[in-house]
Amino acid sequence: MRILTALLPLLFYSMTVAHADGIEGQVLSEEDETLVGATVEIDELERGTATDAEGRFRFDDVPAGDYSLTVRFLGYQPTEVRVRVPQEEDLVIRLSPTEAVIDDVIVTASPVGSTTYQPAQAFGVQELQERSASSFGELLDGEPGIAMRSFGPAPSRPVIRGFDGNRVLILENGERMGDLSNTAADHNISLDPLAAERVEVVRGPASLLYGSSAVGGVVNILTSDIPRDWRPGHSGTIAMEGASMNNSMSGLGRYQVGGESWAGTARFSARDADDVRTPGGVLPGTEISNFEGGAGFGYRANRFDGGLSISALNHTFGLPEELDDPDEEAEVRMNQQTLQGRATWQQDAFFEKIDLRLHGSRLFQQEVEMEHEPDGSIDEDIELEFDQLSANSTLTLHHRPFSVFDEGALGVNLHGRTMDVGGDEAFTPGVENGSVALFTFQEIPLSDQVRLQLGLRGEAQSLRTRQNADFPAIDEQRSNQALSGSIGLNVRPTSGLEIGAQVARAHRFPILEELFADGVHFGIGVFERGDPTLSTEVGLGTDLFARWSNGRVDAEIAGFFTRIDDFIAFVPTGEVFVDDSEREWDVFEYRAGDAELFGGETQLRVALTERLQMGASADFVRGTRVDTDEALPRMPPLRGRLSVRYDTDTWWLGASARVVNEQARVASEELQTNGYTLLGLNAGVRLDASGSHRISLRIDNVTNTEYRDHLSRIDRSEFGFPMPGRDMALSYRYMF
Repeated sequence: MRILTALLPLLFYSMTVAHADGIEGQVLSEEDETLVGATVEIDELERGTATDAEGRFRFDDVPAGDYSLTVRFLGYQPTEVRVRVPQEEDLVIRLSPTEAVIDDVIVTASPVGSTTYQPAQAFGVQELQERSASSFGELLDGEPGIAMRSFGPAPSRPVIRGFDGNRVLILENGERMGDLSNTAADHNISLDPLAAERVEVVRGPASLLYGSSAVGGVVNILTSDIPRDWRPGHSGTIAMEGASMNNSMSGLGRYQVGGESWAGTARFSARDADDVRTPGGVLPGTEISNFEGGAGFGYRANRFDGGLSISALNHTFGLPEELDDPDEEAEVRMNQQTLQGRATWQQDAFFEKIDLRLHGSRLFQQEVEMEHEPDGSIDEDIELEFDQLSANSTLTLHHRPFSVFDEGALGVNLHGRTMDVGGDEAFTPGVENGSVALFTFQEIPLSDQVRLQLGLRGEAQSLRTRQNADFPAIDEQRSNQALSGSIGLNVRPTSGLEIGAQVARAHRFPILEELFADGVHFGIGVFERGDPTLSTEVGLGTDLFARWSNGRVDAEIAGFFTRIDDFIAFVPTGEVFVDDSEREWDVFEYRAGDAELFGGETQLRVALTERLQMGASADFVRGTRVDTDEALPRMPPLRGRLSVRYDTDTWWLGASARVVNEQARVASEELQTNGYTLLGLNAGVRLDASGSHRISLRIDNVTNTEYRDHLSRIDRSEFGFPMPGRDMALSYRYMF
């Protein structure tokens, strides 16, 4: 009722909106052949459709104005056309054949956006709405090659091909976010999923573009806080989501207004959720209370396009660390202020485009222990406190083709941060660190069907500790340098078939916790011990994938093998540390040893009819310590997924089944987990033909299955089945 009460006013408004005119037309080849199944999108309204058996398409209820239509069809060059509503005459769009474009451009995979050499995925606004989740870990979990590190819903984070933490780089608009989610399981990504306009994932060694911490892959979260493409007038979004599993309610409001050369935008979002309900009972310490807001300004004139944005957030969420004592609670309180900027200059010169991005933030985060006293009062202790300033900036020069080289890029990246660590249980000193990197990305067309990619990146980093009450005499500093390189091959032997391969040498510098941790980490309930002698991880990875599509069938298979020297693992020692209050903590330490990881993913999508689609996917990863032949800790088990969807112009209905194998190959002191199957249902309706009003309903874990995810960091000895039970999630989005 809580969800429906909040949605009813918006639903009533949506049903009373006056109808507008439409856009219709036909998509043909240059030889006047009908192109069936071509995708047509209205960029401004984020609406899409596909052409029918006669190559025709139609959008109903489109407000009067000027619009850009983007048309794509496999084997043909994507084309953009302008159309005015009301439409004066029928529209015929002719596409030119090409061997150079096979899929949606994923900018995270290439600075020139021309082709890919490794598996990549992208999720737009509509798909993000259907996946409504409280964290990006939950949102992406189950995609081929992507699992979820779980410590309750708020701090969930993506795991790519078995790589976790600092080996998976989370970006916001191409720059590091300045949060602490890469350091420990109790830290969250400092952005609510509602604020995302698009999410791109690149699986594999993408470190040449983004540097250290991208050994496993990159997740790039794109927002519209800085306006990009706009037309005079106003637009916006209203979104609401609710979930039954934890009585979650969340909402987003975004408004944009602009003229010919300028645009301003503002947004806010809020999320509130109770503790997670599982088949075994309520999981305490998993509540969420978040609020975010931001504003931005964009400007364009002649050959310049850029802007600035500011944002702030306040996140509070529980930690399931005190499960054995109902009178004790633990939570994280975080606030962050962020400044972002971007600028692009177009030039009539060798360097035809110059891109500049910047991201600066101040983060303040506390881990708080709360004890309920007999008199009803609450005694709070700040166990851990972080105060961090960080800044990143990337300058990229895009050059014209020359000699044997096609379009390419040269760039420099700067990163710096200062962090003080305090609290009663400060288990590390503070830190000052900075890095500078020079990189280049080049492509050589060997033929119309074969392209070669070359990349080179040199990076230097310095790190110096900062003293605090628990480390009063520490004065350590380190300097590291690394040179990385890659070579990739992209082959398109026939229309619809793409083969990509890459060999890359990547690196990762040890982080503060791995080097100097020595104390109780209250948030995850363990004693951490670092090793200041740890060396830089150096990995040699190979990646191969093939993708085929004929308009009705899309298939992809990918495989990888990575050898990492001095791989740093967080492993239990079997020891127990007893603190002054006689509380016991399991001891974990960071140990280095050579490691190998290999595995792969496969996925298939089939359009059985014009409206009925079926999908299937599977992924597998195996990690091994070379010296002992033992399993690496926290490796995802074999997984598979089946889905079916029936979609009309007005509504859709779908079902899915996720099958997860047992994980019996585990590291020492690591618990095995059983296999399980989860069933899901989803449905939705477009309240108007334009698709600007959408309602989505999703039911997860339909059978209320008890299960334990192998990557969950919740102490399983204290709570048998920490994963959510049956959940009904309802979402509404209105775009105007």
